Amino acid sequence: MRADCVNIGETIKALRNAKNISREQLSEMTGISRSHLEKIESGVRRPGIDAYYKIMDVLGVEMVMKAESKSIQEKCIVRAQEIFMNSTENQAAFMIHVLESMAEKIDALT
Repeated sequence: MRADCVNIGETIKALRNAKNISREQLSEMTGISRSHLEKIESGVRRPGIDAYYKIMDVLGVEMVMKAESKSIQEKCIVRAQEIFMNSTENQAAFMIHVLESMAEKIDALT
């Protein structure tokens, strides 16, 4: 299933339904609460990286961003995704903190 420019929650819901898995079953298989899954699927919340991988593992799919465009930002996103995919949860949280701090500093300079 290709999901270009689609809300990740909608994609998760569609994949779950395609596999005939109830939200309750997905909750039990991933260890993510049913209410949290409901919020993710409705677009109210975005899954954290750990939750994202648990959901994708249970659904048996791999979702990746491809570097099909030429912008520097999009190439950076792809590289960052590779780095995050190969990190622990603590490493990912630290890297996000560093990126957010850097973004604040950049905003202050411009």
